[in-house]
Amino acid sequence: MKSMNDLRRTLKEEFKLTDQGEAKSFLGIKIERTEDSMKISQTHYLEKLLKKFSIEDCKPISTPMETKLNTENGEATNKPYRELIGCLMYVMIQTRPDLSVAVNLFSRYQSQPTDSLYIQLKRVLRYVKGTTDFGLIYKKGKEVSPLRGFVDADFANDINDRKSTSGYLFQIYGSTVCWSTRKQSTVAISSTEAEYLALASAIQEAMWLKGLLVEMCVIGADEQIVLYEDNQSCIKIAEEPRKHQRLKHLDTKYNFINESIANNEIKLEYVPSENQLADILTKPLSASTFMRLKKLIGVNEY
Repeated sequence: MKSMNDLRRTLKEEFKLTDQGEAKSFLGIKIERTEDSMKISQTHYLEKLLKKFSIEDCKPISTPMETKLNTENGEATNKPYRELIGCLMYVMIQTRPDLSVAVNLFSRYQSQPTDSLYIQLKRVLRYVKGTTDFGLIYKKGKEVSPLRGFVDADFANDINDRKSTSGYLFQIYGSTVCWSTRKQSTVAISSTEAEYLALASAIQEAMWLKGLLVEMCVIGADEQIVLYEDNQSCIKIAEEPRKHQRLKHLDTKYNFINESIANNEIKLEYVPSENQLADILTKPLSASTFMRLKKLIGVNEY
């Protein structure tokens, strides 16, 4: 508290400032605090979004999309498909990682959206209708590692080009701060290779986050980052320095995975698939699994 008061005093000496106390909103993000937690949400924005697309009176559903996206050919739509994608992406990036898979999958069809796809996309709003008050919750406590990540991949899930989807999620002291769902740029020839490619992306993000936390004096420069992976073959390949002939084509681009582990910067740990939090960032899930993982990554209501 003393350091915060010193900072305020220093700033007031240089700039004309008005201290309005604790922030309650920032760029449309609502900030709520209790004694041991903080929640960020975009309730007002989501309510406006439902009205904008004339679906405010719809019946809520428990998941953003069906477990399989129907991409069969249909009539090109003149509905605001791209606009809705942009609105949902804004929320997903800020406070709602549970929308990540839906936004990623529907974004792939922006160049040629159809009426069928638009109907499925509006289904996401029915999920939003029942979760407008949901947001990310950050709780006090240091019962877990300062920085840990979960990484996963859904193998060859795009029926058009058979490219896989990578997903990773990072938590600081158990609270989710960073997440990503991204289609891989190359075609993986096995689930192990898909997981390996996802791991490479996650390690790059982990290094950046570590550098930021070191600069902020949250962790030391020698802190080891734990990454949870549910593919045993991927872990074995990453930890063993010997050559793997079938993955020789990955050696040049992804050799830093082995180096990161050898230098004790990254520690890979196996996690059963049912406890893989990043699974929610790679593919549509059943209602029970989706709701369980959503709660585990901190998307909830007070």
